[in-house]
Amino acid sequence: VSTAGPGCFIARKGVENDWLLDWQTDVDISEFGGQDIPDVALDPQDSSVTFCNASEDTKVAYISIYNATIRGKAGQVLEPGTTTDNHGTSRTCHTFIIQCPPRTFCHLGYIDVEDDENITTLEIDSDVHEWSAHPQPADEHAFRLGFPLEGGPFLCTQSESGYLTHFFSGNLHAIDLRCETGTPLLAVANGKIVEVEDANTLTGIAVSNLFTWNGIVLEVDDTDDPLYCEYVHIASSSVKVGDVVTKGQVIGTSGSVGFSPEPHLHFSAFRSPERTAATVRVRFESETDGNVFLPVAGQWYTAQGQVGTPTNGK
Repeated sequence: VSTAGPGCFIARKGVENDWLLDWQTDVDISEFGGQDIPDVALDPQDSSVTFCNASEDTKVAYISIYNATIRGKAGQVLEPGTTTDNHGTSRTCHTFIIQCPPRTFCHLGYIDVEDDENITTLEIDSDVHEWSAHPQPADEHAFRLGFPLEGGPFLCTQSESGYLTHFFSGNLHAIDLRCETGTPLLAVANGKIVEVEDANTLTGIAVSNLFTWNGIVLEVDDTDDPLYCEYVHIASSSVKVGDVVTKGQVIGTSGSVGFSPEPHLHFSAFRSPERTAATVRVRFESETDGNVFLPVAGQWYTAQGQVGTPTNGK
């Protein structure tokens, strides 16, 4: 949903938005005479910022610009988000998430610069890598899970193939459920805890937050087909590695730790515990009528399945 990523601006070729300056496609790299082309280019003439993909591969880039005023193509100010590190230091931040075709430049926005300032002194972080398309987008595990949150209802803010971040191999089938920090997390099946991290406190949309987060990984029993379920952005864990848990048991509380624009649970499943494993689609089974459901962005859910929009709409 559009409100799920304050301060995040998504650029994907072929998807319209009202802020992006332009896509420059089929760039003739030979015109640069062998010069190195930076991933992130700042133009001192018009104070614009551009992501440059000079390669023959589709790239995904995360670019964070701190404590700046940035304007879109109509001159509108792009609203920033915030980010806070593990030491408690907070800053305003814009983060651009770009899926960029080969030999394409993505002109992102204009940065307000005072007369006595230099655009090249801006603090910018970036992470650029080749896009890893999911090898089997239709892959679905047959085992049915319980719901991962207690209470509700909860708004699904991003579902399978989500526009914000769920468009590559390790995230394609993930779901995001908006929930207040401290919401109890439930074991979705009988199983064993194989990974726990809950020492971090950083939050927000800085690129660096992509590499540090809190989470719990549950290895599911009762199935001969391996299945690992991951709970991400948690605030705390009440279990440790090696603990055996039962379906419905409280295993921790939700939070907003890591690359997280707002408090939510990021839930995903894998056939392997390897960090490079691709996600697999999983469905949930209603605890009341046994119906099977898969959360869809913009809809509300509890352990009973999809429910109506609550009266407060939150």
